[in-house]
Amino acid sequence: MQIPADATPSTRISCAECGRYLGIWDELQTDFEQQGGNDGVFRLDKGRIQKLD
Repeated sequence: MQIPADATPSTRISCAECGRYLGIWDELQTDFEQQGGNDGVFRLDKGRIQKLD
């Protein structure tokens, strides 16, 4: 994801690889948290979602 350092809840976020619009930062963070956040099987780190082993 392309997440600006000064992202606000209404900042539009796009895929870093293909440029496709993914949603606004608030929606993406909420969705990530609902799916377990950093305590689930994925971690959000520097705009990248990584699967935990």
